[in-house]
Amino acid sequence: MTLKRKGKVLRKYEQISGATEQRGWKNPVSGPGREKAPSGLITDLKYRFPGRYIASWGALALALLVIALVVPVTLRPDGLRVSTALAGVLALASLGQMLVVMLGAIDLSVPAVITCSAGVVVHYGTQGANLLAVVGVALAVSVVISLLNWLFISVIRLNAIIVTLATFGIVTGAVVLWTGASFSMTGLAPTDMQNFTHWSFLGLNACFIVAVVVGVIIALVLSKTRGGRQIAAIGSNRRAARFHGINVRRIEFFTFGGVGLLYGLAGVLVAGFVVTPDTSVGTPYQLATITAVAIAGTAFNGGPSSAASVVCACLFLQLLDQALSIYGFAAGPRVVAQGVALVLAVSAITLGQFALSGLRWGNRGIHRGGGRNPEQGVGSKTTPSFNIKETI
Repeated sequence: MTLKRKGKVLRKYEQISGATEQRGWKNPVSGPGREKAPSGLITDLKYRFPGRYIASWGALALALLVIALVVPVTLRPDGLRVSTALAGVLALASLGQMLVVMLGAIDLSVPAVITCSAGVVVHYGTQGANLLAVVGVALAVSVVISLLNWLFISVIRLNAIIVTLATFGIVTGAVVLWTGASFSMTGLAPTDMQNFTHWSFLGLNACFIVAVVVGVIIALVLSKTRGGRQIAAIGSNRRAARFHGINVRRIEFFTFGGVGLLYGLAGVLVAGFVVTPDTSVGTPYQLATITAVAIAGTAFNGGPSSAASVVCACLFLQLLDQALSIYGFAAGPRVVAQGVALVLAVSAITLGQFALSGLRWGNRGIHRGGGRNPEQGVGSKTTPSFNIKETI
């Protein structure tokens, strides 16, 4: 098209834009007079604060309110120290589970890795031993076990549930054969580890403080680094991530290594807090980590997640369990209560997404009809459509 023809089209477009402004219509293209659409604000809030991540915070707020009214002793300093300690251990293990779920897999070997880490600390952390070296060995063993899962899941491409379930059985049996049920002759965790895990600040146990610090680091890595964002990309669509040049196996290698490190750290801390752990010390964390990740709004088919929501969900679950235990409920009803909380949280997430979707479509309809002149009534026409690209 000639420049003369393009000039005529542009002049025609300016005439139409000026006519719409004179009639009181909003010009959707004009810069200074353009107002932000309500749907744009809703979309912005949606991506900054996704609805599926808010359920854990709402559950925690509701639990704190009910506990303060019914079982206030749970929120006293002694009860809060116990709750935050166990919540910190659960948060570390759940953050590892979250990373695996973000890749589109699931890990059932969590109890075995935690038990193995605790066993190494208790077995070798005798009096006179170098505690830092013992903790380093426990973390290294946990990383090796997790990397074996990576080998079978990512490289050989076996089913994650089958692989991690097999790892759970093999590692648990090996620990029993190696250390026995009590891990050592005395069965006691190192004294320095006991002192650290029982220390608290403003009612918050050291285990929970460690979990919060680790959660902040993971959140920054996932949101601010290229490799962290690639984890969610791989979980969303592994094949598309590979076509975009992402080294999928390398990212999964480092992810599973970090997962093993988190499980190992959880095992070290729980050993010090329990003081006399045994081979069943990691058993509760198989179901609890999955429940926490689900309440936090993580999609189990892979994709992004929120570390803060996972930590919040862990605190909610532990406060709920502690309150029910103080109120006199046995272990069975407490597990049932966790299941009910999971169903309610997932239902709230689903209903919230449907409500937000309807609100977004409603605002989109308002925005489409927002160009009407109020003096002309409902039946008035909106701004004439004019596509300059099609004209040119």
